[in-house]
Amino acid sequence: MAEERLTQIPTNWTTISSAHAPGPESQKAMNELVGRYHDAVTRYIHLKVRDDHLADEVLQEFWTKLLTGKLAGADRTKGRFRDYLRTVLHRLIIDHFRNRKLQSLPPGDLLDATQPDEDFDRVWRDAVLSRVWSRLETFQAATPKNRYASVLQIRRDYPKASIDEISEHLARLNGVVMSPEAFRKNLQRARAKFVELLIQELKDTLHSTRNEDVEAEIFDLGLGYLYNRYGPAHDR
Repeated sequence: MAEERLTQIPTNWTTISSAHAPGPESQKAMNELVGRYHDAVTRYIHLKVRDDHLADEVLQEFWTKLLTGKLAGADRTKGRFRDYLRTVLHRLIIDHFRNRKLQSLPPGDLLDATQPDEDFDRVWRDAVLSRVWSRLETFQAATPKNRYASVLQIRRDYPKASIDEISEHLARLNGVVMSPEAFRKNLQRARAKFVELLIQELKDTLHSTRNEDVEAEIFDLGLGYLYNRYGPAHDR
């Protein structure tokens, strides 16, 4: 993985600034923001509000604020993008309930931003992993004879099967003939590539791209087991 290439990747902070700046790149950046976070934001709001009608109202307000530039003042020096997004969503929920004069907020403590929010962390982690899978599929499609995504997917689909069995599954389902030993080597490389792409994905969401900050984010998201087994240190 080329460190200099990764440091040139636009972060979410860059994207949210570009989305609200004049010029032809604005719509592209806005589309990227909406595309990347639509499902995660929708799932999180519905988890927290627990009322489909109210959740849809909060979601409409969030997308309106984003599309009309009211989130353009995000300060990238104050920490991780996911913490900023969580705070924005918390405030929207709180304000919505207060403005409607509802008696109480949804279950859970939304008032203290320093407290862990397991719902948000889980939704964010799932969104990150989904995007990493997309990156791996794109890598496979762009790389001749590469089967990393296929190999890793079939291992995930059949977690208890032997290597002999899943290599046969791969041949039967995808028409890819691979010996058990070749499958084993490809699986090891696919897992290492997945972690490489995970690191790349997280660098998009952090103001700091230092290795120690990326590692801390991986562990905060509960993905340390992947990093420990298949990360850069494993190859050395």
